[in-house]
Amino acid sequence: MKKIAFGLILVLGLAVAGCGGGSSGGSAHSYNYTPALRSFHILDSYDTDTYYSSAPLALNPYLYHGLFEVYWTANSLEDYRVRLWVNDRPTLTGSVLVHTERCGAGLWCDQAGSLICAYNSDLTMSCDTGPDVVDISYLFSSIPDDLYLILGVCDIDSSYCEYADYPVTME
Repeated sequence: MKKIAFGLILVLGLAVAGCGGGSSGGSAHSYNYTPALRSFHILDSYDTDTYYSSAPLALNPYLYHGLFEVYWTANSLEDYRVRLWVNDRPTLTGSVLVHTERCGAGLWCDQAGSLICAYNSDLTMSCDTGPDVVDISYLFSSIPDDLYLILGVCDIDSSYCEYADYPVTME
């Protein structure tokens, strides 16, 4: 009986000694605070919507007054900046910034947003009827020409950005 009692005490003692050993308290959680671009879509001058179609995009300054729409979804735990560029190649090098907007919780563009932009016959572009109209004429080698619309979601506190682009024929 003494051996059973001693064995039981030994087992219980080892079990208690093993509880919580080597732990420094609660486990640390690692969160990714950088924004992630989940989707990017364009509705062009001919009603081609990249959400539903992989048909080539085209912008015409004379159809719907040159208006086109840009849609995106993002995943971000903090505020982020969304930016739209146009370029003659699918990179940011030499691109023209058309629009920038701060998005996040409590702002009009939280985890998703849309822009109404205009491509004008004088080879300028603007978004959301803002006062800033940018000249994109130097990107053209001819008319029509194939350019790229590039959308990025960027971290407010660092230089981190995620990008996506679509080739667009500018008529």
